[in-house]
Amino acid sequence: MAGHLLRDQPDAAEEALGHVRSAARTVLDELAVLLGLLRRGEPEAPTEPAPGLGRLDALVDGFAAGQPVRWSLTGRPRPLPGAVDVAAYRIVQESLTNAHRHAPDATVTVEVRYTDTAVTVEVRDDGPGPAGPGDSGTGLGLLGMRERAEAAGGAFHAGPRPEGGFVVRAELPAPIPQEVT
Repeated sequence: MAGHLLRDQPDAAEEALGHVRSAARTVLDELAVLLGLLRRGEPEAPTEPAPGLGRLDALVDGFAAGQPVRWSLTGRPRPLPGAVDVAAYRIVQESLTNAHRHAPDATVTVEVRYTDTAVTVEVRDDGPGPAGPGDSGTGLGLLGMRERAEAAGGAFHAGPRPEGGFVVRAELPAPIPQEVT
């Protein structure tokens, strides 16, 4: 994780660890709420809303302090099914974490596209990309993102970009609800 930066770039290592701590705290808080609900066996509203694309600006701002991050939104934003909204947010969050970890000097671009049938999130960086064919990392980030996308009924792709850098793309189903007449 931040170990490779510790000797050469201690400030960058400290910042990377801060992002990891923040992401871990958020996940642990969500798990605590979920476990509490399961233990009680009674429905209870969580005290905080689940993260979703409505909080994307705050997420991007948190990463942009240490690395150039641009983001854009196309189409008409709308309320998404809960599982799709959380999956999209978490995929962007993990992608930003990976870019910060593996390409700390790269510029990162986040795009969110709404269509009539889906929402697509794409995160690209212009870093050096993997050092070689066996350099896919040791974490479960990409696997977790793929599982989130597929659990929401979507498709997932991640890999090196031909022009350099890395891309993560998830297309998640989000049809516009038809009004009942």
